[in-house]
Amino acid sequence: MSESRRPYHEWEIKHDLLNKNKIDGFQYWNYMRRDMFMSFNDEYAHVKPVFYKNMEGSKETFFSKIAQTRALWKHPMRTHLENVDILFVCHPRRQEIDGKLVSIYTDYIADRFPNSATLQRVSKADYPKDKVYSKNLIYNHRVELMSYIYRILVKKLQPAKYRMIREQVENEMREPFKDLEENYGLHPKLKNFAERVTVLYFFYKYRYPRYEKLLKKLKPKAIVEVVGGSVNTKIINEIAKKMQIPTVELQHGTGAVMNEFPEGTRIAQFTDWYFTFSDFWKNITNYPMEKDHVVAGGFPYHDIMMKEYPRESWKHDKNTIVFLSSPKYGKELSELAVKLKELIPELSIIYKFHPKEIVGWREKYNLLSQANNIRVIEDTKTPLYSLFAESSMQVGVESTAVYEGMSFELDTYIWDIPQAEPMKVIVESGFARHFSRVEDLAELIKSGKSKKYNADMFWKSDSMENIVSKLKEIVD
Repeated sequence: MSESRRPYHEWEIKHDLLNKNKIDGFQYWNYMRRDMFMSFNDEYAHVKPVFYKNMEGSKETFFSKIAQTRALWKHPMRTHLENVDILFVCHPRRQEIDGKLVSIYTDYIADRFPNSATLQRVSKADYPKDKVYSKNLIYNHRVELMSYIYRILVKKLQPAKYRMIREQVENEMREPFKDLEENYGLHPKLKNFAERVTVLYFFYKYRYPRYEKLLKKLKPKAIVEVVGGSVNTKIINEIAKKMQIPTVELQHGTGAVMNEFPEGTRIAQFTDWYFTFSDFWKNITNYPMEKDHVVAGGFPYHDIMMKEYPRESWKHDKNTIVFLSSPKYGKELSELAVKLKELIPELSIIYKFHPKEIVGWREKYNLLSQANNIRVIEDTKTPLYSLFAESSMQVGVESTAVYEGMSFELDTYIWDIPQAEPMKVIVESGFARHFSRVEDLAELIKSGKSKKYNADMFWKSDSMENIVSKLKEIVD
């Protein structure tokens, strides 16, 4: 268990939060746990917790949902399918590949199970069926949007009920939150927490019976999902456990914060199985399941891309470095990239945005927008792997993309900020190097010293066969 997160678990156990705190069957701490632990990390990092930023943006979120009302008619959650082998719950975001919108984590696996269905969750982008790669697609847009409307109606028409739930949460969590302030140096906002729980409660009450109805119709032999921390997947996992449908989560990120639990924990909102990228990932955290249910499967999309960019095609320009950004620290990282260019003018710097950063980046990232000597990747079509193939170095914080870049044997530099804690293991192993200041990074680059490593340890080979064969075992 990570030392930096151990106090969270001590506090959680001390107040007996896991699998408790039910409101009409809704185990609200299990649903809030991930966001709260991430907010604790943010506070220790001296940045405003993303959780509270999201709360402040709730009005914007509501209006964005209202703008999606066309989904009520365009994307109903209806299907003629029954008795499917597997229901795939895909990542909300899709990537355009050869003219089709692909869910890179699940679509290629679903091809091997023709009698399967894919549930598409709401995304900011619209994914019309004629452009989507997935077969037997079911949209959840109507359920998600109607749950927002349902929650607003209850708040307006039944304010006493809404207030009663919020006050119950405040009363139950007052002492645990006080303990966080007095003994852990954290300052969670109880009212914000209670309001968010109340919102989720009404989402839960609306979505649960509708997902249950869908699962009863589909009767899947197994459910395979990505982003298991979302509200929708947690609800689906709860229902699946009740219906005795085995569930599998496919790793898609570093996962250390979201998937770390006290030893021996079991919760209804988590899957029965977890398929990791390789053996490397199996033992870096405690998953809430039997140890033999954590399986090294690999990542089929990674295998496909490595065949598309074989070693002999790598250019590896010695002066090219790619920065891997994220909304959580992108502004600061972009400023660091600009300063690095000033320190080492001969460097060719590529700045790769996370998809969530692209809209409005010129206004948010002033220094980068003014730097005409840095190549900014501001689209989602440029293959990340093509950038790795032309680079010799990479800079990141905690993105899974760092490990993908290591498949190209790039010299890897990790910016030593609190969010980089999940990457501690590769730094301590000598596979990557930490830096705190841009001047330190410049010196590391100039020194040219780097430890060679076998990137295969991060990605199990023959991933498709590994995953398909294990899924067939589970289904049969």
